[in-house]
Amino acid sequence: MNPMNLVVVLIAYYPDRDALKAWSEAAQRGVPLRIWDNTPGGCQVQDEFPSLEFLGTGHNLGVGPALKRLLNELQEQGLWDKALYLDQDAEWTITTYQWAAALHDSLLIDLEKDNNALVGLCGGCRSGGNQKALAPVRIMMTNGMIFPIKETAALLNTYNPFFMECVDYQVCYRAKLRGWALFVAQGCPDLKHDPTRPSIAWSNGIRTFHKRIYPSGRGRRFLLNLAVLALHAFSRLNFPYLWVFLRNILTHVAYRTWFDAVWYLRASGRQT
Repeated sequence: MNPMNLVVVLIAYYPDRDALKAWSEAAQRGVPLRIWDNTPGGCQVQDEFPSLEFLGTGHNLGVGPALKRLLNELQEQGLWDKALYLDQDAEWTITTYQWAAALHDSLLIDLEKDNNALVGLCGGCRSGGNQKALAPVRIMMTNGMIFPIKETAALLNTYNPFFMECVDYQVCYRAKLRGWALFVAQGCPDLKHDPTRPSIAWSNGIRTFHKRIYPSGRGRRFLLNLAVLALHAFSRLNFPYLWVFLRNILTHVAYRTWFDAVWYLRASGRQT
């Protein structure tokens, strides 16, 4: 049994050597890692990193189905109770892992009061210092999320997880429907969720506005999946989550329209 009882889980898709090297170094320093490889045919350079354990089918299952398969595999292994999920493009260190494990240990009694709980880690801390207080939320990213393996595997087995877009919305919504508590914790050291995500930004001199760049196909799928979730929330008269999903649909559409217009009209404020 891992003394910290927390395993890091990653879903890889054509991972580059820099990412594999960083994961390998973490594994060699004692961080337990399990990687689900979505690369068609399998990662071609995995033999260069013997400290890493790869699982997979040789096909791209997408994020949701791969996470479901991975958690079921971990449940069968029975080595850990909790998992910390990190995206392939997230930056993190062994300090990130140790902070996450200590956070969960220190708050274990409080979390058990809420039956099952999902905890999202946020990098950095505006007030300075390492802040570990939990704040309740309705939606958070799966990237940086700590969840109970057995219970989350059972949760994912009750529905069909999305391929990629809105997996985090779906997990949080389904968990909340079953009475789970959702929290975020600020101040996780060395954690950067998506440092390589391309984006554009402009500033009005007081505030800088960012827009992430997604392929058009992913944008359409994002809207479709949000619409599915909104219809499900409406059918259950779950108005708090219905508002969350509708708000994000409107926000996404707005970014595709007026944000683009403002971006091109404000040449003097354009940044890359």
